[in-house]
Amino acid sequence: MIFIKYMVTFNDKIIEMGCDFWIDTEEDAPSVVTRMTGIQPSWATTKGEIFRTRPHNAIPSKEIPGKFFKQNLWELSGTAYFEKDDHLIPFKSIDMLEMIEKRKSSFQKIFRNYKYKCLLHFCYVNRHKLQFRIPPELWRRIAPYGLLVDFDLYLLSNSKKNSINRIKTGTEMGCTLYIETGKNSPSIVTEMTGISPTRIKRKGYPDIPYTEPGTHPVFDEKNVWFYDTFDNRKASKYFDLVYQSNEILDLIESRLESFRKVFRRFKNSGLILHCSMGHYNFQFRIRPDMWKRIAKLNIPVDFYLYYISTPYFDD
Repeated sequence: MIFIKYMVTFNDKIIEMGCDFWIDTEEDAPSVVTRMTGIQPSWATTKGEIFRTRPHNAIPSKEIPGKFFKQNLWELSGTAYFEKDDHLIPFKSIDMLEMIEKRKSSFQKIFRNYKYKCLLHFCYVNRHKLQFRIPPELWRRIAPYGLLVDFDLYLLSNSKKNSINRIKTGTEMGCTLYIETGKNSPSIVTEMTGISPTRIKRKGYPDIPYTEPGTHPVFDEKNVWFYDTFDNRKASKYFDLVYQSNEILDLIESRLESFRKVFRRFKNSGLILHCSMGHYNFQFRIRPDMWKRIAKLNIPVDFYLYYISTPYFDD
């Protein structure tokens, strides 16, 4: 499923973000969802209709001859917001969740009938780094509904080159489990779980990766236990970002009770999913199975996304 949205011009660091909710009604007309919920969609399409672009602000809808819709879709668009804080990206789903919860019995019937239903978060940003967190309460809130959750992120640039497809640019993505142990040595996590970390930080010790020869050392401010995984991919695999956590989730679940004790004792714990990318449009999806796995752990997940330039595509 691909939704085409129109890019707009922003002031420095102001971004547009929002959340849409759509249901593929398969062989049924979209009006079935309207009748069952009493909610009028913002947009609906019937398979076989001539394709029309969606209107946006002052841009009218445009018919594309010879192209036809291939799905029956019912869609509700949330209010788009202009924000300076990219941390709010996942929270734009709250309005949609409240709507679903108010008509829970109707939507549960719909969700049982139709396989593909999705919360689509979109964001247009003009800076090269995005960071946001999905907190435990949001994982728990979405997990019961079996929804796909998509993130569709666009980097805007003043450069004329920002329409260039950078699909050949390589990337690195991975997942990190971190546990801040307060006054305790990071080795306490190893003792409690039987798992050796890939690295640790000790409060008051030099932070080796960030200390260059001949400069004043940088000292760690916290005791932290880390377990890291990495994978080199091509840009076409960005959609798989979330599944970098599989190895770590398998590890946690193999010693679930031990890690639950660790998470209860050390509250500043969680997962970081990180990716450096060379493509202006970045998409990834969290499928229902992943929502359920992470919701059970009651930990946050942070997303660190970095747009990178190459010698051929400098901004």
